[in-house]
Amino acid sequence: MPKMYQAAVMLCSLVAMNSARAAPSDGQLLRTQVQQAYPSLRFVERYRHDFPLETQGQAFWATDAPLASVDTAEQLTSALVALEDQHVALAGKNAGKSETLGVLFRTASDGSMVVWRVFGTDGAEATVTEGDRVTAINGQDAGAWLTHAATLTFGGHRRGRYAEAATELGMATPVVHRVAGLGKQVTLQLQDAKGGVKTVDLPYKAVDATLAKAMTRAIDRSDLPRQFTLQGLRIGTLRVGAFAPQYDDAFVAASDAASKRPGATETTAMLAGYCAVMHTFIGDAELAAKGADILVLDLRGNLGGFDREARLMADALGSRPPVTALDVFHGSRAGIVMLKKEQPDPSCGRVATKARRVVLVDAGTRSAGEFLASWLWASGATVVGESTVGAGGGYEFGGASADSLPGSGYAVRLSGNLTVFDPSGSLAEGSHPEEALVNTLAQDGFAPSRTRPYTFQSIGVRPDVAIPTTFADLQDGGQASLVKAILLGRNTPKP
Repeated sequence: MPKMYQAAVMLCSLVAMNSARAAPSDGQLLRTQVQQAYPSLRFVERYRHDFPLETQGQAFWATDAPLASVDTAEQLTSALVALEDQHVALAGKNAGKSETLGVLFRTASDGSMVVWRVFGTDGAEATVTEGDRVTAINGQDAGAWLTHAATLTFGGHRRGRYAEAATELGMATPVVHRVAGLGKQVTLQLQDAKGGVKTVDLPYKAVDATLAKAMTRAIDRSDLPRQFTLQGLRIGTLRVGAFAPQYDDAFVAASDAASKRPGATETTAMLAGYCAVMHTFIGDAELAAKGADILVLDLRGNLGGFDREARLMADALGSRPPVTALDVFHGSRAGIVMLKKEQPDPSCGRVATKARRVVLVDAGTRSAGEFLASWLWASGATVVGESTVGAGGGYEFGGASADSLPGSGYAVRLSGNLTVFDPSGSLAEGSHPEEALVNTLAQDGFAPSRTRPYTFQSIGVRPDVAIPTTFADLQDGGQASLVKAILLGRNTPKP
């Protein structure tokens, strides 16, 4: 081989080697993605500083932190838990689509777990009964399993991570189940109400429209009586398990009909569907509140969904229109964030009853369910129960291409925004110094306020009357704890 040709080959080889060396690792790509796309890392760092016992993981995005190796889903999860954000997910070609056991679970504050809803097919109802206590998962003590799974769960506080881990056991993507050590089926040891023990094997099934609709119906079912009386107080209750209008026949029929009218747009068709849902909801609320002194809205275990529906519901139930909400986005340069007001839909109507509003939440209330609780609280409602998950953002502004981390074959969906509530009307759209905004939100330990901007990102919606979820609550629907909360908050003055 001529020397000149040999030199050319060597040069090409060196160029190729240098190019390979120059290609960023998945860890570098992930760090860059988070630094450039996350709405406010300063907010996360402030939360981690103020609540060190509630956080987990190392802040891999910091420039002085060791560069995370993310060759596997487990390593990627280990890096991302430090964001303290429920709206983070693994996606991409290796992640898979949602699958379910056809069963959902709830947890108590002491770590116990029960079968909460059974909505699957294939005879699961014959072997698994709602209210069964879960004592073991794949042969491991259920409490120990939850403790480990919670360390692999994205979120802002420990109790919320336990609740989320239990939810993800019942339904999540295959990659989430794989990271938690789960395969294609789960073996549960259960104890029924009479103390009998049984072992059942439940396979994971792909979530299709039929299963999703069945699940929505199941979680919308109330655990509480429609009406009851307590020491002369008449109580009416409403239940909302999710905001999934796509599985509501009234929404589909109304939006389809509206879309066929001359000059119709997607917005007008969607609003027609939402209003059809609201009209049913308002009718249910009036029936529940008939003659009642207190109207209780049960949002425990609410899985979230479309926050447009949540805002219309807040408008229907509130004593005044919902306070202004602004989305926080990453700014065009370091130290700056962008604020943009959320534009509300026109009202679909309001509940006429003047009965006092009480909102019941737990550590499993998430996302749009938290938005509804927060809007109603700002409007004067009393929130009782546990601090909610703290999922105060959304995927709609985030996400990534399927091959964004080519080495591992995963992508990361991140919150592209977090939401701030502004009862004071003091925040304007546009650019803001990140540190000043975080300092405002972090006042009094991130306490909510009816007089200044606040958020529930990471912290969760905090109850006015804190009542932990007990194992007894999981068995009786929580009526005894609700009664206790109402009695504790009976003399709480309205704002």
